[in-house]
Amino acid sequence: MAKKQIHKPIGDKVTRLDNGAIKVARHFHSPTDDFHDEKGFDYLGEVDHKLAIDSKKKYKKALAKREIELNKLVRKLEASGRALIVVFQGRDGAGKSGATARIVEALGFDMSVFQGVPIKKPTEEERAHPYLWRFFRNDRMPAKGQMRVFDRSWAERLLVERVKKLASPEDLDKSYTEIRTFEWLLEQQGCIVVKFWLDITKDEQWKRFEDRRKNKQWKFTPDDLEAREHWDEYTACANEMFLRTGTDYAPWFIISSEDKRYSRVTVLDVINSELRAALKDAPKPKKDKAKK
Repeated sequence: MAKKQIHKPIGDKVTRLDNGAIKVARHFHSPTDDFHDEKGFDYLGEVDHKLAIDSKKKYKKALAKREIELNKLVRKLEASGRALIVVFQGRDGAGKSGATARIVEALGFDMSVFQGVPIKKPTEEERAHPYLWRFFRNDRMPAKGQMRVFDRSWAERLLVERVKKLASPEDLDKSYTEIRTFEWLLEQQGCIVVKFWLDITKDEQWKRFEDRRKNKQWKFTPDDLEAREHWDEYTACANEMFLRTGTDYAPWFIISSEDKRYSRVTVLDVINSELRAALKDAPKPKKDKAKK
């Protein structure tokens, strides 16, 4: 039997799971509630970057176990009338694409079930619409039985757009309520929403940038260095984002990605835990009968 995640309070707004992930899942009486006057919390200051899986053998065993379980759980989505949305946000170089690759492998590269959705800068057409409009374009949202993994998401509104001042303070402040309502609607329509923030230290990020410049130049852009210059601003924006959009129906999970092995295993661990909870009463998928 799969192990149940243990929640250990480390403050009145946050808990730590037994795998080391920090979960932010506050209860809002309605999606339009907010906490304008509430003092913030340094969620990222609670991340334990010493967490690691030192043994390659142990890593492969832990990863394989979780990949098998994820594949089985995702196959139950269609019978239950549910869909899965996984969101990856985090520091540049924190391993969002690597975590996505482990999910693809776990599903056996079955593109009838899985689709990755990389979110780039909005096009001129997308800028002409409300910012949430583009997340429904080009089959970006999953049908029943499907899974979508967003490499960056609507949360960029609360990060990049806030740091770069690409929208007015009034519009940005409204965005917290709009995003909570948007995610509530997704949940009401049968989507299981799991959001990750992958975090690394500034020193580790620089090491990875240096590796990119030497070996993966296509992954290194001026935007990476610009974001690094605004490290503290992104930290403050991320902490406010967790506070105001980490809900019980669309929680944030903050995971150290200082050690990629630990990060990848923990991401799958969290997804499986959330799926088990959401699908515990789901009917078993029907097996296709082979024609004789």
